[in-house]
Amino acid sequence: MCIRDRTRRGQRDQAARLRNRLTDDGSGARSGSESGAGDWTGGRVLGRTVLGLPLDAAAFVLVGYALFNSVRNFGYPIWYLDTDYHQAWGGPTMAGVWAVHAGGWLLCLAVLLHWPVRWLARGQSALDRRVTRTGCR
Repeated sequence: MCIRDRTRRGQRDQAARLRNRLTDDGSGARSGSESGAGDWTGGRVLGRTVLGLPLDAAAFVLVGYALFNSVRNFGYPIWYLDTDYHQAWGGPTMAGVWAVHAGGWLLCLAVLLHWPVRWLARGQSALDRRVTRTGCR
């Protein structure tokens, strides 16, 4: 199966789940396992919140670090133009310094956000499955 077929199938499945959630009027006509909404009771929401805090905190720190350093490295000329950048990486010109810092940070972002975000998302999904006994698979 090619990537395009998997993407189309994934979009159809996602659209079907969204349609089921939007058409569920809460009258109980559908079973809880069919729509997924009936599995989230107050205790399970509280349990999911408490158990998910470490993963949420890790995601917050990771995204905060990435955002802060993205602004800092992509905006290098704004922040460091008044300093002596001639000895910085990529110097002696500001264009070279900016290219080295921005390009290096792009590589760091690829590594920093690719695997850890995937691990955090899988952890969140596994936690959802365990708490609700269903969830996305």
